[in-house]
Amino acid sequence: MSTIKAPGILHRYTTRLVAFEHTRAGVAPNNSLLFVGGLNEGFLTVPYTQDLAAALPPSYSLVEVLLSSAFSGWGHSSISQDVHELGRCVEYFQSLRPGGKVVLMGNSTACQDVLCYLSYPGSRPKVAGGILQAPVSDREAIQTIYPADDYKRYNEMAQQWVKDGKGDHMLPNEVSLPKLGARVTADRWLSLASPGPEHAGEDDLFSSDLGDGRFQSTFGMAGKSGAALLILFSGNDEFVPKAVDKQALVARMEKAFVDAGGQLGRESGILLNASHTVKAVGEARDELLKRVKNFVNSIDKGTLGTN
Repeated sequence: MSTIKAPGILHRYTTRLVAFEHTRAGVAPNNSLLFVGGLNEGFLTVPYTQDLAAALPPSYSLVEVLLSSAFSGWGHSSISQDVHELGRCVEYFQSLRPGGKVVLMGNSTACQDVLCYLSYPGSRPKVAGGILQAPVSDREAIQTIYPADDYKRYNEMAQQWVKDGKGDHMLPNEVSLPKLGARVTADRWLSLASPGPEHAGEDDLFSSDLGDGRFQSTFGMAGKSGAALLILFSGNDEFVPKAVDKQALVARMEKAFVDAGGQLGRESGILLNASHTVKAVGEARDELLKRVKNFVNSIDKGTLGTN
């Protein structure tokens, strides 16, 4: 395994949680792009973060936020807990840089965190924008990974455990450890797998079969938050079923957001030829870096939609 080195500052934003800020020589940013990775991710594990840190305008720094759900912690965590912890991190950086802007960016399952931060009821520090990179359906991804019989059996097992008051207990290793990389509670399994017919899982925000009403309750509420939004859906995402019309799905997300009064980044949409984590260096990654840079720059300069 190769060694990865990155210059930066480790911030302790709560007693037990930290965030890593990438630093650049001669640059003193006053704005923060807070980045959260998806399932099983942590510091420096998403392939493009160092390139993104270098590509941002001088007024921004990239901060990788470690939530308690990082690495394998997602198996016993929840979106609600993530949103609470993100709020603490936003509060920390707003206090550290008074008057500076904070933008949230999520990769994969962390897109749920960003969208829920913008759409959940309740009081939390306001942010200037949110970026969803690879906002894919965990339910649809799980259904492509698991045989239908196993998916049904594990759903029924988790549902029974919840009925028995064991929602916070870890399901047997066979349920998630071999395929998803971590043990998972019955509650979190049902949140991600979101069995029908209700598909009521807290994590089920991006599935292609959700009705417009569901998108209005999430993207629509985010549109009323005052924060701008950039959606970057990978064109070659390996976790999206081939039958899903990515363009149509993104258009529905964007419409729900804009119809509610939200400001959408001009370059929101499909990242052609990009994988789930934009792993390969090349045109797709360059396009990702360009779009994120333009979006945060437009927020900073007040030129959203005209950059």
